[in-house]
Amino acid sequence: MSRAIVAPPEARRLGPVLAMGLLLLFLSTVAWLCQAKAGALHSTWPPEADTFYLPRSKIIKLASLGHNELAADLIHARANVYFGSQMHARLPTKWLAQYLYTAIDLDPQFRRLYLAGSAMLIYNGQRIVPDVVLAANTVLERGRQAFPFDWEIPFQLGFNLLYELPNDAAPDDPRIPGWRQQGVEILGQAALFEDAPPYIPNLVARMLTRQGSQDLAIHHLEQAYAVATSEEARKQVQGKLAMLLGRQAVEDMAERRQEFQSLVDSRYPDFSEAFSLIIGPRITSNSILFSPVRSTTHREPTGP
Repeated sequence: MSRAIVAPPEARRLGPVLAMGLLLLFLSTVAWLCQAKAGALHSTWPPEADTFYLPRSKIIKLASLGHNELAADLIHARANVYFGSQMHARLPTKWLAQYLYTAIDLDPQFRRLYLAGSAMLIYNGQRIVPDVVLAANTVLERGRQAFPFDWEIPFQLGFNLLYELPNDAAPDDPRIPGWRQQGVEILGQAALFEDAPPYIPNLVARMLTRQGSQDLAIHHLEQAYAVATSEEARKQVQGKLAMLLGRQAVEDMAERRQEFQSLVDSRYPDFSEAFSLIIGPRITSNSILFSPVRSTTHREPTGP
């Protein structure tokens, strides 16, 4: 009768150890390859990335354990320090937008971020270009969503669209007419908010008038007067509206004067204006041949 060959206890323990060693060798090789690839990728990063890099807002939310407002405050403080150091060194603030977007993701009700942050993006000591203004407008647009009844946020947005972007872009930029039109519309909306200061409707009207949109400014002031909630606001709007309507009346009078002068010039410009009006159109050979005969007899107007 044959007997089964039984491995000694040392051999039975050697098998799992060998398998574990092979697994560790495989994992070490994979880790080394990942580290090498990460090192090659890291070498392409800018030098300041290690200092200014922020994880995604979703990751920060998980790490903050529900204290999102505190995390937003810390990022805002870091953004202020970064902004000040870059301004002092006269360096671009290319990481600032990421700080602001991340802080807003963490705390959309952080109102100061929208106004102060958008101003920091534009006025940072560097040359203002449309891209930075558009980045600031992105912040303000998010502010409009978070605070739909706040007049300051759309007012700043409208100003950027009407003035800042057209002035910073190339003169032949095809986006300028669209920016200005959108800016006019948003400024008009901002002036209609109940909490807007009384001077805002007049200021917006002056902006529109400088752009040659006097009729639009009058229409805007009429709307602002209708929704004004204070007597002071109504008085200021009424004064500006009266001035614009008065100017419009002056322009209408000048136009009628020009029409009258053209009429006199076409008749007898060498004589008095009254003579031209009384005599009527200049008599020419063509008017004699082709014009109907007009009675020169004076008739008193008859009653109804």
